[in-house]
Amino acid sequence: MITEKQLEWAMEILIDRHNESAKARAAHEHMADLDKVVLAKLMAQSGEKSAAAKEAWARAHPDYENHLAAKKELAEMDYSKRDRRSAASAIIEAWRTEQSNARATARIG
Repeated sequence: MITEKQLEWAMEILIDRHNESAKARAAHEHMADLDKVVLAKLMAQSGEKSAAAKEAWARAHPDYENHLAAKKELAEMDYSKRDRRSAASAIIEAWRTEQSNARATARIG
C-alpha cells in the first residue's frame, strides 16, 4: 500500500520546482557536446604531425581525462534524477491503481 508520505515524495519529485532534472540533463548533454571541442583544442597543441598521433596525444592528455571525469559526474547526476522521476511515476501509478481498485471494491461490496 502506498503511504501518504510516499505519495507526497513522488509528487515533489515530479513537480521539480527548481527544474533540477532539466538542469542535470542539460549539463550532461552540454558536456557531451564539448567532447570534440576539448579534443580539437588539445590536438592543436600536440605538436604531432599525423592526425592519428595528434588524436592519441590529445586523448591521453590530463585535460581530456579531467573532461571525461566531469562528464561522468554529470551523467551520474542526470541518470540519478531520471531514476528518481521513474520511481516517483511508478509510485503514483501504483497509488492510482490502488484507488481504482478501492472504488471498484466499494461498488461491488
